[in-house]
Amino acid sequence: MSHHPEPDSTSPHSYAQDQALAWFARLQDSQVSNSDKTAFAQWLAENPAHQAAFNRVEQLWQSPALNQALSQYAAIPFPVTHKRNQAMRWATAASIVLVCGWLAIASGIINRWQADYVTATGEQKRIELADGSAMILNTDSAVMLNFSESQRGIKLLQGEVFFEVQPDKTKPFIVATEQGTVRVVGTRFTVKTGETTQVDVDSGIVACAGEISGNVQLTAGQQTEISPSNVSPATFINPTRSFAWLKGRLIFQDQTLAQVLAELDRYHPGAILITDAKLGQTRITGNYKLDDTSAVIHNLADIVGAKIITISPYLTVLKS
Repeated sequence: MSHHPEPDSTSPHSYAQDQALAWFARLQDSQVSNSDKTAFAQWLAENPAHQAAFNRVEQLWQSPALNQALSQYAAIPFPVTHKRNQAMRWATAASIVLVCGWLAIASGIINRWQADYVTATGEQKRIELADGSAMILNTDSAVMLNFSESQRGIKLLQGEVFFEVQPDKTKPFIVATEQGTVRVVGTRFTVKTGETTQVDVDSGIVACAGEISGNVQLTAGQQTEISPSNVSPATFINPTRSFAWLKGRLIFQDQTLAQVLAELDRYHPGAILITDAKLGQTRITGNYKLDDTSAVIHNLADIVGAKIITISPYLTVLKS
């Protein structure tokens, strides 16, 4: 393996971890040479931190969380029984710094090309509309406007948006997603996309309809989820928690650590993984600021007694 100069912008610990990832990937190749093995042994002997970094890579290799990371962020199902596939699998993991960094920008790129307004991960943006209404885009969101003489239309391509709609009975305000539509005259509510569309109402009345069938009417303090063929019955929400992100906070009440980190991951520039299923079921209650997601991760780790392994700025692992 060729020599890599120490980059000025990387800490020795981070660089050693990157080297360990690269060495692990190389050693999985059935074509690895004796000279490579000798160079690897020399690299290990250079610094105790090298052995520690390589040990961390081997531990992560054994973790089911790695499969989750690769399926979510690299979108490639890698079997673990074939040696060549193993090499390919870890080659992807070894470059996860680049992969996740790229995906942070490129995920949903088609949506962003179509969008009139977008936000980056961790960013929020308020947009004033021509009719006097307003929308606040949450993290990693994209919307396309569809205003005409007969209607006020918004297509939510991805993410979450809070709407403040000015009343106009002659022009309904319609928010469309892949799963269905949300129709109002004047109200305050959020719409969030994903596998389903979630609608939370702060004030007023909101009519929700599935793309194929199903409909429900919501009032203040109610929520529903829309799929193409179904709209769930209205349930009550805690508005303080549901709309906390508008004030730059996340509030959790007796939720699992896995649920908390999944929500936090929307605001964090990289993947957050848990290697222990039991650890992920730990119950969490708390009120956290969104301006420093790394600090929140460390705070949560302290609460549950977890260790943090920072593989790169784009991959953080919590383990017991």
